[in-house]
Amino acid sequence: MRIRPTLRLCLATAATAGLLVGCADKDDSRDKHGEKKPAAQPTTSRSSQDTSSGNAPAWEPDDALQRAERALDAYDDDGTNPKLVDTDTSYIADRLAKTYEAPGDRPYRLDITCNTDGIEELTLTLTRGDEEQPYGIGCGDPEADQFNIPPGKPFKISAEPVKDGAGLFLWRLNTIAPEDVEGCEDDIKSC
Repeated sequence: MRIRPTLRLCLATAATAGLLVGCADKDDSRDKHGEKKPAAQPTTSRSSQDTSSGNAPAWEPDDALQRAERALDAYDDDGTNPKLVDTDTSYIADRLAKTYEAPGDRPYRLDITCNTDGIEELTLTLTRGDEEQPYGIGCGDPEADQFNIPPGKPFKISAEPVKDGAGLFLWRLNTIAPEDVEGCEDDIKSC
């Protein structure tokens, strides 16, 4: 029997297809019975993860720092003209302990916030000499907490570490005009 040219082309195409399927099997796309395996599901990025079902993305320091900066920036248009003295950050797993000298004649305003993984409030302690005042700081609040401190004597801000805690404090210490002090004039003495 003679093979016609059309039949030769069909047989060659079938043989090529068989070789291609054989090659495809080498990449583990078929199971042991020769059935095609389902395609692997694509990995999801952190930004596309579903947070509505309670599967919130893991706490990330960079994201937390940005949220904390927004909380501090919430006071940018408050009508005061603060002069920046210092800005700093501390992880909640580390002990926060910072002392400021407080020279000059302008009152100081401490704007501070925290952003954590699952902790709603942390305790900040303001100390000057023998005077000490603890305050609860809301973590993740849209606005930072503010504390007024008169000039003249050194003061310290501190917080005990949260062992194995994920989170950070971010603060700015500013001086402000005396007429811009709102509320208590000395949050270390407490009003």
